[in-house]
Amino acid sequence: MKILVLIVVVLAASCGKSSSGKLYKIAPEALPRYVNTKSLPVDPNLTLDKSIVNTTYPIQLALYQDGRFYYDLPNLGDGTGTWRAEGGILVLKAKRTLFDMVIEVKANDQAASSVSVQFTDRFGSNTLKMTNLNI
Repeated sequence: MKILVLIVVVLAASCGKSSSGKLYKIAPEALPRYVNTKSLPVDPNLTLDKSIVNTTYPIQLALYQDGRFYYDLPNLGDGTGTWRAEGGILVLKAKRTLFDMVIEVKANDQAASSVSVQFTDRFGSNTLKMTNLNI
């Protein structure tokens, strides 16, 4: 019985949403790759604007030069928040009715050719590799 429980725990842990590997700081010169060169529009169009997405979780984020960001969480809704660069990490914050959202964006490699997001949700700590759109 103990072996069966151990197998179930190992399988459950291996099915998580987290990516593994070292994450890096995003150098200031890499920011234009991820930040739209306009203020947050009233009605963001993520088919045209630069954004990062993970379709499995799912989550989509778009950062704008005015320090605001737009998020779309198809399972929870969409909204806006603020972002800032802190020591090579992009820190995104938004207030929601049920919880405050805090997301850290970090590079997957030293060139910041792609990024991952780190956050905590009701299931615990998550790190998701993101896909770049319109970049």
